[in-house]
Amino acid sequence: MKKYIIIIGLFLTSCRPYTKIHYSTNIGKCIHNLDVMQEWLQKDYRDGKIPLDVANNYMLVLQNTKCGLLKKTKGDEKEANCIK
Repeated sequence: MKKYIIIIGLFLTSCRPYTKIHYSTNIGKCIHNLDVMQEWLQKDYRDGKIPLDVANNYMLVLQNTKCGLLKKTKGDEKEANCIK
């Protein structure tokens, strides 16, 4: 009987949906984290851990995200260096 209670308890707690997302409100820290991720991505590509097309896709996402944050803080595309 104890086993059933434990199993049901584990099942109920493990299937609970979590909607709380932790994030930084400091845009400067977010941009720094994106820069670090870009460095990791370049290193993984150089080390042969990921193929070129995957690296390019991830790099595009990182650059666009960083560009969006820079636009939000600076308010000007030219000043944020986001012109393609």
